[in-house]
Amino acid sequence: MTEERVIAVRRLLAFAVDWFVLVVLWGGLVFGAVMIATGGNPPQPASPWAAQGISFLTMTLPFTLYLALCESSPMRASLGKRALGLVVSRETGGRLSFGSALLRNAVKFTPWEFGHMVAWQSAFAGGGGFPAWLWAPAAIAFGGPVWWLVALLAAGRTPYDRWAAARVVRSPDAAEPTAAADGGRDVGSS
Repeated sequence: MTEERVIAVRRLLAFAVDWFVLVVLWGGLVFGAVMIATGGNPPQPASPWAAQGISFLTMTLPFTLYLALCESSPMRASLGKRALGLVVSRETGGRLSFGSALLRNAVKFTPWEFGHMVAWQSAFAGGGGFPAWLWAPAAIAFGGPVWWLVALLAAGRTPYDRWAAARVVRSPDAAEPTAAADGGRDVGSS
């Protein structure tokens, strides 16, 4: 397996760790707080746009800021990347600025937000069916992550890495893999 492929797999696993942290832990905390504050009967959003605004403010924005703050910090990694021995750096090396890290993660989660739009608009459409104008946001919500994944596996970098002039690399603090740790295979070979 090439080094690029190893890093790509580690990135996907790191994202799963971060997803767990934010969706399960943060989402559980937000859900619990809302249920306690409303006595178990939260009010329904007035419109799909209000629902999307709530989901953006409680999930997308905190997740984007969490990743941007972690990746621009001296640690240069989210909890997931740190656990998998990865860091985010500028193309030329060194730490990303907060602005570059924010751009990187805002672009990464744009399809996710389009997915929220599709879900909320569809939920509020009721028996009226899937509104025709939602096909474009649905294509972005589906196509964006597919594009990111294909680029990551084919070239070792995502478009949002390139647009933010960033690279995800092994942490200099991470121990080098050995043949024994990788099932007897040389990590640098295919």
